[in-house]
Amino acid sequence: MVEQRTHVPLGVGFYPDWWHQNYGLSFGRQYYLDPDYRVETQAQMARLLHQRFGEVGLGHPEPRPKPLITFGMVMLPALLGCEIVFEDGALPWAMPRNLGKEECRQLQPPDLAGAWPMKEVFAQIEHLKAKHGQVVGDINVTGVQNLALKLRGDELYIDYYEDPQFAHGLLGFCAQCVLDLWRAVYPLTGSGAVDVTPMADPQTYVVPNCTVEQISGDTYLEFGLPYDAWLAGRCQPFGIHHCGSVDPVVEHYAKVPGLTFMEAGFGSDFARARAILGPQVAFNARISPVLMKNGTPQEVAAAVREALAQGAPLANYSIDTVGLTFGTPDENVRAALVTAREHGRIS
Repeated sequence: MVEQRTHVPLGVGFYPDWWHQNYGLSFGRQYYLDPDYRVETQAQMARLLHQRFGEVGLGHPEPRPKPLITFGMVMLPALLGCEIVFEDGALPWAMPRNLGKEECRQLQPPDLAGAWPMKEVFAQIEHLKAKHGQVVGDINVTGVQNLALKLRGDELYIDYYEDPQFAHGLLGFCAQCVLDLWRAVYPLTGSGAVDVTPMADPQTYVVPNCTVEQISGDTYLEFGLPYDAWLAGRCQPFGIHHCGSVDPVVEHYAKVPGLTFMEAGFGSDFARARAILGPQVAFNARISPVLMKNGTPQEVAAAVREALAQGAPLANYSIDTVGLTFGTPDENVRAALVTAREHGRIS
């Protein structure tokens, strides 16, 4: 259930390089594989944010331990043989395998209980529950097309036109892997959104459609919608994270059964998306991280006001400034938060 709000919330998310270059915090391999290190890093982040932005509501001077599990978007690619690159100042990245068609046909669902790194994550969950009495967070399921691209590489886009039957076979396999991972983690944490977006109700299952912007609306209708709809029929409540402009596909997203949350990237016509999806769908609008880094506080404030003006009804609307990299001016962060507070009142 969406909490009763007096103002539209505005989320602030700093990219790992912001933390690493400003404070020397590392988001490398240890962050994802050592749960105690991660809990302490989370507490340190909360204290640092309070010192720097406490006057606009960020951080906490004495944060409680946050027993978080997370693995970025690389769990399923890792389980299916992709090389995973960890860096201090970046999110983990899965290198594409660029498999041939026959190699793709021979893929088998991963061993979630016994294979690295999921085996270690299950152990982390038990450790955190024993130490803190609970665990929060979940494991990003990567998304159907995203996962297929990690296995097949960019040849997948050619397959859509030259061998659609093969493409559907691979996408169906990936959708089943996504569902299996969600079913393995959700009962343990009760969460399906945190590792994708902090702006959704944590109980929502949010699928990350980070690469849908790279295909046309018609291509999504044929090769994306069937799998989002299939997942939505099995994972409720269901939400979608969409990078970039949602405009070419929003009419198709409206066909996903039981959609309860939508996250759209900057450049979207938020008002049009709200009208098409309907007022019952909670909506998060993203502000450009490029504007946040290179714009003036006045330009940032104007962008927040414009996003607010497109958001009605505001009771289930939010704004996000995710992906703030090193060099983003502090005054721009403050401008975004203050503007949301001053102009985002829910009547």
